[in-house]
Amino acid sequence: MVCLKNNTLSSMRFLLLFLLLQVPGFSRDYNQDLAQETFLHVWNKVNVSFYEESFNGVDWEKVKAKYEGKVAKAQSDKELRLILNQMLGELKLSHFGVSKGGDQVVVKKGGSYLGLELRMAKQQIFIFEVEKDSPADQAGLTPGMVLTSFEGEPMTELIEDLELTPDSTPLQRLVAIRSLLGKISAPLDGKTTLGIASSKRIFDFKPGFYKGERGRMGSSEQIPVSFETRLTGADNNIRVIAFDVFLPQLMVRINQAIAKAHSEKAAGLIIDLRGNPGGIGFMANGIIGRLVSEELDLGDMNNTAGNIPFHAFPQKGAYLGPIAVLVDSFSASTSEIFAAALQEHQRARIFGRSTTAAVLPSVIEKLPNGDNFQYAVGDFVTALKKVHLEGKGVLPDEVIPLNTTLLLEGKDPDLEAALSWLKTQ
Repeated sequence: MVCLKNNTLSSMRFLLLFLLLQVPGFSRDYNQDLAQETFLHVWNKVNVSFYEESFNGVDWEKVKAKYEGKVAKAQSDKELRLILNQMLGELKLSHFGVSKGGDQVVVKKGGSYLGLELRMAKQQIFIFEVEKDSPADQAGLTPGMVLTSFEGEPMTELIEDLELTPDSTPLQRLVAIRSLLGKISAPLDGKTTLGIASSKRIFDFKPGFYKGERGRMGSSEQIPVSFETRLTGADNNIRVIAFDVFLPQLMVRINQAIAKAHSEKAAGLIIDLRGNPGGIGFMANGIIGRLVSEELDLGDMNNTAGNIPFHAFPQKGAYLGPIAVLVDSFSASTSEIFAAALQEHQRARIFGRSTTAAVLPSVIEKLPNGDNFQYAVGDFVTALKKVHLEGKGVLPDEVIPLNTTLLLEGKDPDLEAALSWLKTQ
């Protein structure tokens, strides 16, 4: 399977999931006074910024008293993170958490672009996609390969260092695996050295420089952007649209691709949002408007400023044929709002794996001790079933487990399942 999506390392605003993609840092001396300051910062930030008065039914003052003594007994930053995350867990919301801080990636030699995407299953890291003609592709890496080591360090130790467990949330896995990808993309000696379970060979190659399209959102740095549309299927009459971020500069191309599906009377439309972390939220409204014949209520964003309704209005030349949407555990934010709306209104069938469940607009900031703190500043509720997507995500109509064997064979089970369904429509 050839990757059509590039590594997206960015800070994004509004409904775009903001992820700090940093390499895990070196150990530092533990400071009890700094730990106490960090604890108070986290508690106070939630206290003043939580988006509804009841704190999701939690007595936040009692929570402070409950965990203050535990922080005083902590002996390491790891213990402190555990306590802080237990405290934030009292809110029972997945978009609050403290993660290990680190140093920004420093590229000593060459670039920091590999052209691959990673996923995790059964506590194993494997290659999910490889972009054609990228450094990873030229080195011989293929989807389905399980990583066993990086620069001689066992992958099991790297997973432990990332503090990933079988109970980690999809959001925690997304952040950690993006962090790992950043680390192997910027080796200090200029060469990425990977051990692979299915091969005795050690893959040793240099990262390159990303030469593709870039985009900008607000004041953030320019970010890699990819978009592709093509016809597929046995009769070459199913149009696929794949893009890796909801960025305004892609809107014209998305609309043109949908218009093509309409004019060519495509037998079906597949929208691939796997690995798409979100973007500008209201783009979901505009795109869905080109897929419906009547106005749809998509849901509501609620925050301290009030209620923001999401509506899609039908547009001329809309594609009204059958639609399949592909998602996975790295589909977040606007991708989830988009998929949930089409699913609730029975306008599309969803294929793949449960989404990230990270829909809330949120902020990530540095704590006094150098760790990262993420907290939500709003909530999103779907229109028909009144589902709070945060912490729940979108469950596909057809759940397709990850299968490294099929990936190694060059197959795309998600796409194949969508094509099989479209044949019946």
